[in-house]
Amino acid sequence: MNQESKLEEEILASFEREEWRSVPNLTEEIARHASTTFASLATDKRVNIRVSSRDLEDVQGKAAEEGIPIRH
Repeated sequence: MNQESKLEEEILASFEREEWRSVPNLTEEIARHASTTFASLATDKRVNIRVSSRDLEDVQGKAAEEGIPIRH
């Protein structure tokens, strides 16, 4: 069983245990989370550091897994 199938089964089991609930004012909740996310991703400082090529590749791979954009 792949990892996605396992996750889907865990989510389904959680739903069947009635652990999920409706969110009142969903639009407002989404807007609140979106603004928080945008603020946390805003960049206002530039930092230059030296790292090995291997470490840079590891960081870039992890960023790609997490969906974090990489600027070159």
